[in-house]
Parts: sequence; structure tokens; C-alpha cells
Amino acid sequence: MTFRDRLLATLERMKPVLEVPGVMVGGSQVPNLLEPGAASTLVVSEDVDLVVPVARHAEVKAALASTEGYSPDPEEPSVWVSDDPETLEVNFIGLDPALRESSESYVFEDDRLPLLVFGLLSLLEEGALLEIGDSRVRIPRPAGLLVEKLLTERSGLKGERDLLVALGLLLVSGEEDVREVVDLFTRLAPDQRRAVVSGLTVLSLMKPLPEMPDPETARERVAALMHRLEASA
Repeated sequence: MTFRDRLLATLERMKPVLEVPGVMVGGSQVPNLLEPGAASTLVVSEDVDLVVPVARHAEVKAALASTEGYSPDPEEPSVWVSDDPETLEVNFIGLDPALRESSESYVFEDDRLPLLVFGLLSLLEEGALLEIGDSRVRIPRPAGLLVEKLLTERSGLKGERDLLVALGLLLVSGEEDVREVVDLFTRLAPDQRRAVVSGLTVLSLMKPLPEMPDPETARERVAALMHRLEASA
């Protein structure tokens, strides 16, 4: 079974949740879904992030009751795991537009579906509604997700994976998406602009990781984006 098959099987299982207004697939699977035919060759992690507006929490919780084969991880209940090895685990993360600072976060407490709510997710705007198999999947606009991944502060392999998600997004982005990245960059605080450029610099120096997007073959695209951002500041 291919990774694409596992991803599509997961989205099919989560169909009731994906039908809740405002819910988006975020994170590492967005580049895969944006490839022609949702080819899913830009594999960075083997899980699916679902972005849940906190105002829709009750609807998502109710929709989960209609899914089959998934249940919360006892140790981390915002992560739902499947009884089918041919599907992926699902991470539920919260979006609260009231958070104005990227450094802000809180826990949305719930006995069944708690959410970690991150201020950086306020960078995400609803994007395309994709028809994939029998599922309709809403994803964020690539620019906001790309910038969010460059600003996420994680170290080690997790930090490298965030940068590779940004790379995957860059690889499937068109000129309009790049212009949105530049426009968003100009509206960031100075320290955030420095963090974005720093992230791209690290990405430009990274060595390839097995079965993940290759930063070495994309050096020119990364350098071109850095040049446009620095010219806009």
C-alpha cells in the first residue's frame, strides 16, 4: 500500500470531520494534496494535522462520533489513532483568531477532544476546497502555512521537518503564492522577518533526509525567495 493510499484512506475515515465548516487539513500533508492528482510524493511525516477553529469544537467533537476505527491516544488525547495500520494518526490542533501574538498559545480543555491552540495558526487563511477521491478537503492558502512553518520554533528532527514542509509548499507554489508570501512577510514584525530569513538560510544549507523533499535540488528556488523577501523589507 502506498503512502498516498494511506493518506486518502485516512481522509475518507475523517470525512464527517472534514465536512465541518472551517476545518482544514494543515501541516505536512498540504504539499502532498497540492501535487497533481494528490500524488503525495513529498512525505515529511506520517500523520495528518486537522486544524479546528475553537468555535467549531463542539461540531467537530460530534462529527468524530460518526467516524469509524479512530479513538484518542490515552497519553495524548488530541492525537487520534486508528485500529487500521493502513491509515495514519490524526492530530487535532486549535485555531483561535482572537490570538494576536504568534507566541501565544493555550490548551482548550475537554474530556474527549482537548486542543493545543497556537497563535501562529492565525496566519492561516482558508484556501482551496479539493476534491480527492470521495472526500472534499479544505486546505489553507500555501503562503500562510509556509510562513507559519518557518516561524515555528522547534529543534532537532522536528525543526528540520517543519523546514521541509515549507520546502514542499514552495515546490508546489505558483507565482501568486510567492507574491502572497512576500506580502505577508512585509506585514510581520521585524523579529519575525528575521526568523523567516533565518529559517530559509538553514533550509538552504540542509542535507537531504531519506524519503523527504530534497533541499539540495531546490537551492535556487530557496535562494530566489530569500532574495525577494530581503528586497521587500
